[in-house]
Amino acid sequence: MIRQARTGGQQGLGAPAASAAAGRPARWVARLVGLFLAVLLVVGIGVGMAPAEPQAPVYSASEQVQLDAEGRYRALAADARAAAAADPALAGTLQAVADDLAAQADAVALPRSPAPSGSPAGPTPAASPTPASATPQAVDPSAASAPVGAAEVLHLLHDSALRSLRDAVGAAPGPARVLASAGAGQWRHAALLGAALDVDAALPSADALPAADLAAGTGLFAGADRDPAVPSAHASPGSEPGPGAPPGGVPADCDGTPQGPEADRQALLSAKTAEDRARFGYEVAAALLPDTPALLARSSVHGTAADAAADRLADLCVPPAPAPAGFVIGGDFRADPAAALRDLEQEHAGLYAGLIPAVGPDTRAWAVAAFNAAAQRSLDAGTPLGPFPGLQDAPEPSAPEDPADGE
Repeated sequence: MIRQARTGGQQGLGAPAASAAAGRPARWVARLVGLFLAVLLVVGIGVGMAPAEPQAPVYSASEQVQLDAEGRYRALAADARAAAAADPALAGTLQAVADDLAAQADAVALPRSPAPSGSPAGPTPAASPTPASATPQAVDPSAASAPVGAAEVLHLLHDSALRSLRDAVGAAPGPARVLASAGAGQWRHAALLGAALDVDAALPSADALPAADLAAGTGLFAGADRDPAVPSAHASPGSEPGPGAPPGGVPADCDGTPQGPEADRQALLSAKTAEDRARFGYEVAAALLPDTPALLARSSVHGTAADAAADRLADLCVPPAPAPAGFVIGGDFRADPAAALRDLEQEHAGLYAGLIPAVGPDTRAWAVAAFNAAAQRSLDAGTPLGPFPGLQDAPEPSAPEDPADGE
């Protein structure tokens, strides 16, 4: 009896021990799960607190044009300074080129965000976008360090002037005016540098620059490559005169309703009136100044520009009013005709500068070509060459333009 009782007691004590042994794995599993959850929580908090990788900025087509132009202008300014240091005879001319290019680069630059201390501010412009598939090419160190000469600066100026004018056709209104002015300034610097080098700058008369070539990238502008994302203007009513309109009349299919944007029609009317006035002014000056043939030739240039504006108006089904027989000539004009003509040409450049942001895309190429011609005539008349021909100051490219400026 006693032995059985002891045996039964031992069996009763073994049941809790077995239960405790069975619970140990469950507790370990619970602890491991809790530890795993804690690790996940710590890692999650760390990831949430880690600074996010900055995303590459996305630029619009017009902003990319500004970035490319800024990079091109700064690189060309550096080349001009290097050429000036290597060629004392042309140092003054080349340094003026560099100074104007630097000012133009500042004007087309996109707004920079404040950068941390010790870090460069803003995006780094590139002379041209590099395709992702491009393969880096080996660079010859001796070629990379070769000095840039004045002749190479002339070639780069020529190309940059054409590209700037073409970019102005497709850029946003504000930057378009600055790009056109920069292109006109670079056009002039190329002509002056070519004369100093006694070589052909390969630039035609600005008065004969076809707006259709500027719009389509043909002719002189065939090599003025730009970002393909920027849409090119295309020839359409208001861009190039059509063959269906008789001289001084509207096309036969017009029903009396004007076509095209009102801003385009007003711009062409303003241009025609200004060109008629200039034509008459030069005719009067030819009777007052000794260089009669040159003055009459310039009068003819303005007359041709007036006729071109009339043809574009006709394409928009707007019958242009005939030119008046004459305009009022003030005493100041007769007292100093040369100064009066200089002021007149400067006013023309300002007029066309205001038309560039005011007109629609179909007429923009005409406005840019007319502006460049007016800016070159203003410089011919004695207006000092600065970074922005035709503009009083360099406007903020990203600022909205008031269409009333072109009226």
